[in-house]
Amino acid sequence: MDYERLCRIRNEQNAFGNLVGVRIVEIREGYARSELEVRRELSNPIGSLHGGVYFTMADITGGSAAVAYGEQVTTVDADIRYLRPGIGIKKVICEAEEIKKGKQLFVYRVDLKDEKGTLLSAGTFTYMSLHKAVEL
Repeated sequence: MDYERLCRIRNEQNAFGNLVGVRIVEIREGYARSELEVRRELSNPIGSLHGGVYFTMADITGGSAAVAYGEQVTTVDADIRYLRPGIGIKKVICEAEEIKKGKQLFVYRVDLKDEKGTLLSAGTFTYMSLHKAVEL
């Protein structure tokens, strides 16, 4: 699997991720990492990074880890815990690490941290294989 090409494709073909500003920076089997430069437009009324941005970033990153096996996937379940508000942060780094890969379902722990390494949010995301090859 050409993981660098997969990163490029994931970034190029994700219109919503691009709108928000999520960039996949690493993919390997069972793992993915993304980054987001925080902008004022992503804030909620109290000046914190919007929870929907956390969720979006987590889902994109977990899905990127799941496609590292070469199969297209879709999200079937997710939970997320918002642990700290994203106030005054400049960058968010998200990592997805595999918990379990089955024949049909892939499960990932997804953590979001600020540029100092402070844990902002943690979640568990489950993806179902569509049994269709990822086109590279």
